[in-house]
Amino acid sequence: MIVLGLSGLPNSRRKLHEGNPDIDPLDARICQGLDSAAAIIVDGSLVAAASEERFDGDKGTGALPRQAIAWCLAEAGVTADDVDVVAHGFDYDRHRRAFALNRTHFDEVLSSQTVRDALTDAGWPQLAAVLTPVEHHRAHALSATVPSGFDRGLAVVSDGMGEVDSLTIFRFVGTELEKLHTQPIAASLGILYSIGTRFLGFQFNNDEYKVMGLAPYGDPSRYRGVFQKLTRFDHDKGSVVIDWPSGALADAERGYPRARALLEEQTFTPAVPDGSIQRDEADFAASMQECLTDLLVSLVGHWLERTGETNLALAGGTFLNCKSNQSIADLPGVQRLFVQPASGDDGSSLGAAYAVAEDLRPVATPFDPYLGARYSADEVRAVLEARPDLRWREVGLTEEYLAAAADDIADDRIIAVFHDRMEFGPRALGNRSILARPDGDRIKDRINSAVKFREAFRPFAPAVHVDDRDRLFVTRGFEPDHYMLCTAHVRPEAKPALSGIVHEDDSARIQTVTPGLNPTFASLLEKVRDRTGTGCVVNTSFNVKGQPLIMDPATAVDTFARIALDRLYIEGFVVEGTQR
Repeated sequence: MIVLGLSGLPNSRRKLHEGNPDIDPLDARICQGLDSAAAIIVDGSLVAAASEERFDGDKGTGALPRQAIAWCLAEAGVTADDVDVVAHGFDYDRHRRAFALNRTHFDEVLSSQTVRDALTDAGWPQLAAVLTPVEHHRAHALSATVPSGFDRGLAVVSDGMGEVDSLTIFRFVGTELEKLHTQPIAASLGILYSIGTRFLGFQFNNDEYKVMGLAPYGDPSRYRGVFQKLTRFDHDKGSVVIDWPSGALADAERGYPRARALLEEQTFTPAVPDGSIQRDEADFAASMQECLTDLLVSLVGHWLERTGETNLALAGGTFLNCKSNQSIADLPGVQRLFVQPASGDDGSSLGAAYAVAEDLRPVATPFDPYLGARYSADEVRAVLEARPDLRWREVGLTEEYLAAAADDIADDRIIAVFHDRMEFGPRALGNRSILARPDGDRIKDRINSAVKFREAFRPFAPAVHVDDRDRLFVTRGFEPDHYMLCTAHVRPEAKPALSGIVHEDDSARIQTVTPGLNPTFASLLEKVRDRTGTGCVVNTSFNVKGQPLIMDPATAVDTFARIALDRLYIEGFVVEGTQR
């Protein structure tokens, strides 16, 4: 059986902009169906998965993932005629009656027919004919439960909104899900955090990670009362309650102006972000982060106790918040924890495919997120031969090659690496990464100002060899550590060697690297340890501000040539920069 999973709503963003031609750029992503992606399962085994943004360069696009579909089919060695089922990670059709007053929006944006029409227009009528919609939160849940490897447990899904819910709790046994609890959109934790993000002058549904990075610089007590008045946890019902005043969630396409006005009345008037740390904004971010974490901890702790389950699988965009994930991981009732690396809507393509696939084969654990495109040495060589402005040499993926990269890192150079298959999800996990020495000279400033062009308050994450992790960090060692989805405390004695990745609260969003999951990266870290004493590097995504994670060699080489990197290590080639 061959199953193709899809995410995204092809008309959603276009219709938002057509109806609001003067929309503020900060509100340009206030719609559903973004982060479109495709995944393919063949005879019960996951073969490939990729986001459309990696192909078309439109970060977070919700367009039909045409190129991701074509690539998944090619990677699996099949054609559209071979596909038995196309699973789509939304099922608004069952809620048609709820949109009786807005039937045009339903028909043009939400209906499954819009996806069928898009597939037909793209030249795949055979895929349109076998489309099966899958409930959004069910898709998210299965994207975590199936690859977790857990035989049973609790699945928690939290995002901005699904079809009519914003949070769902399932008990799962194998691939069977039992829905225990749901919360309406008015009680959406994702929307609350995004409204706070927009209030601070960042882009809704895009820049929430910036707020998470800003929060450790603030004092959460300053605006704690605002969030305590707005939110609470109902222990009797096991539910989060958000007491928005009537009408506060109106005018979403204008950035929820009434909700933002409410926050401003109780706090301050935010300044336009300029990359610096402002006291009011940092304190607000800290208070909101504390609120989110406390509510999630109360929610998860309640349902673990109520069900007696000890295994936990998380998905949905809310769980890209690694600070909250750390507090959840620290709950004594959690014995095992898995967070889907593509917890946003891109991951719902994978979960939708799991929902309809038959005879799923057991997933090897830890889950392998390297599901994207790969390129041969010949393809890389052709790109480099077309760039006479660059100096390069071919070494091959050898010990000499990795030793040269380790030497560069030890000598405080900033390098980029491009190897093997691209990561699925928003994190660069060593195959499309910029790497540097964690105690390098002004390393954060150098990467931020010369390479990434981003806010100075945002931290950088470490990739650490599994053999070095426990002497450098305090962590329970759960699977989110493999995917930069959980922070850990830096041990006091390790701080001097890790000065470039220690955040303001002495935490770091770690990636634990194992030889089994990524042998090339693990070998590189071993060589870095031989030279520096620490098998740890700064690891940030190989891209620049506003650019998706780089997928192909041509884009990698072009980006390297435009920014202040010292060397590029790409499939056995060492690129050293422009000709002098």
